[in-house]
Amino acid sequence: MYNKYILSFLLLSLIASATPAAAGDNVFQRGVTAVKNFFKGNKDAKETADSVEELNADPSSKAKIKSGKQPVKRDYTLEQLYELTLDENLAVPVVPQNHKAAVKAYQLVQARKLVAAGYNVETMRNGEVVIATIQSDDLFNPNDTVLASKAGKYLRTFAQFLRVPDMYRMMLVMHSDDTGTAAYTDALTSTRVLAVLDWFETNASNSDYIIPYAMGASEPLFLNNSISNRQRNRRLEIYLVPGKTLLDLAEKGRLTY
Repeated sequence: MYNKYILSFLLLSLIASATPAAAGDNVFQRGVTAVKNFFKGNKDAKETADSVEELNADPSSKAKIKSGKQPVKRDYTLEQLYELTLDENLAVPVVPQNHKAAVKAYQLVQARKLVAAGYNVETMRNGEVVIATIQSDDLFNPNDTVLASKAGKYLRTFAQFLRVPDMYRMMLVMHSDDTGTAAYTDALTSTRVLAVLDWFETNASNSDYIIPYAMGASEPLFLNNSISNRQRNRRLEIYLVPGKTLLDLAEKGRLTY
């Protein structure tokens, strides 16, 4: 497997000399061809399906991957997963039709647990993918890139999803508000998401299937026209995408809640 620490150093060096991101670009995309497009990404838009209020109901299929790609390949290698864009990673693996109900039910249980723990939770892909949001202010001090002492309290819950290799593919997607130049917000989200990745590498039993994306200020949830809106735009989104192990358990009827 790639040495993420060496790779992180190379990426940050490349980012420091790169041009600012266009709207929706993962800042790891620029200049990364020298390291095999390892963190290539492009997030056009996140159209999440179900709000927290809808978690107790039957989630509707509002969320669509804008790329329109629906690959059916299931056994991606780690290298291939790291080369996928965020949209592509959120579209795979495709859950077989006869196992969709089991996977959806299992994910709904995980979503409800996260809601009960106090996280802001949504789902997409008709309930197959769970998205939890942590505000950056709960992880970092203002303008800082070193995790605050309280950060572990918010991240520790997610280590459980990494106990079994490829039970989940975990996407870490870091966002900022638009305070500062694009180059600044790009570098800020890049360094911050790598700090979160480092925390999981240190504190989780397995971190192979964590894939980081840094979005800079390109994906605001709200207009950056007030202190409260800017605070809400500064966030880490954690996507829990079913992995091969989860699908294998569903196929064997062995998913336990």
